[in-house]
Amino acid sequence: MRLQNHVLVTILAAVGLSAGCSAPFLHAASDTGPAIEDAGLVGEWLATGSTTTRAVIGQQVEGRYPVALTVHHDGVFKSSLALDVSLTEIGGVRYWDLFLNRAERDKLVGAYGFLVVPTHQVMKIERAGDEFRVWSFSGAWLEDAARSGKYSHDRVVVGGGEVAMITAPTEQVRDLIARHGNDSNAFGEPVVFRRVAK
Repeated sequence: MRLQNHVLVTILAAVGLSAGCSAPFLHAASDTGPAIEDAGLVGEWLATGSTTTRAVIGQQVEGRYPVALTVHHDGVFKSSLALDVSLTEIGGVRYWDLFLNRAERDKLVGAYGFLVVPTHQVMKIERAGDEFRVWSFSGAWLEDAARSGKYSHDRVVVGGGEVAMITAPTEQVRDLIARHGNDSNAFGEPVVFRRVAK
């Protein structure tokens, strides 16, 4: 699939969950896998540093957690997004699959029509009590894997730069992740969220 340069791609990596670059996924990683429930994720969480990300996670509904993200960089507001997050397990490792919620998608489609391509962001996640860590895939690693023919991808022009988008179907994505979920080279440094005391 060749995506034209004028296509507006909604890339969740831009919300600042990771200091490194990652690639968006056209298809979900969670559609064919087991839906995992972790009631301990519900609540308000904060990841601090030069980029501060606040995540408010609601109760799971129909296999998805509603998540409100707000991102500040060096104290300056950058973005806020409403997401639906599915938690799945691949190769014994947990991942969450982030996708803009229906209202956000409808707003974009209303403004841009078919030029909007909503994408998924797949991240490794590990929670222990009141702390959880999120690892984004390394964009460079994904591109190397794509060049070697392990899965299909395309390059999309976004904001004056190019981003590799993973276009492989869900089963290929899950297979790739299952084989490399414990490969430290495949991921950037984790973002650490801590529960906000009530």
